[in-house]
Amino acid sequence: MSDLLDMEEAAARDGTNSPATRETRKRIVEKASELFHLYGYQKTTVADIARELGMSPANVYRFFASKAELTKAVTVLVTSGLRAAMEQDIDGCCGDSSEKLRKMVRQHFHHVRDHYTDNRKIHDLLEAAMDEAWDEIEIHKAEMRESFAHLIQEGIEKGEFPPQDVDTSALLFQHSLVMFFHPALVAQTCRCLPEGHQDLMFEPMVDFALAALRDGRFRDLPAEVTHPAATC
Repeated sequence: MSDLLDMEEAAARDGTNSPATRETRKRIVEKASELFHLYGYQKTTVADIARELGMSPANVYRFFASKAELTKAVTVLVTSGLRAAMEQDIDGCCGDSSEKLRKMVRQHFHHVRDHYTDNRKIHDLLEAAMDEAWDEIEIHKAEMRESFAHLIQEGIEKGEFPPQDVDTSALLFQHSLVMFFHPALVAQTCRCLPEGHQDLMFEPMVDFALAALRDGRFRDLPAEVTHPAATC
């Protein structure tokens, strides 16, 4: 929720936090995201965004101090969409925890591949986000792990998984399947692997990660891994 709190704080930049202010911020962020996807991050200026919205660049700067700050807001929008796709229909899923985890990974993977693999222009935004919105990316990754940890805990309570540190398990689960989460890796493996091999690898890779959860034995991770410093 901290990313939403950051957005609420930024919403009051011009001294107000009214519904109109929030709506204007929302329009700016959505238009920026649209143009970044369409023309590329580097080729899209604040003036372009303002022109598309029928406002002046100065008005955009009332709500966002810089393009970098706007990039952070767009990153929150994009990553929120990724999590929404990942978690779609999970609560109503009647399968066990393993199948819910598998469905989450599959939905995230397919969403990334369908929306970002063939759009080279979005790679500019990903690179910018790594430089300018790393905190927002870390929040996104942490919230993904919270979703995994919840299902792992559910599996433990139902006897599907043995007792284990769910936070560590969620972190290891996430890292072991990073090729299906990270947009750049999804795009790279799609290009570099023989046609169809990315899909052929999906089920065995998830089987492998779930088998580790069912085993439940792993070494403790050092603190610098579980609580890394806030650097890229």
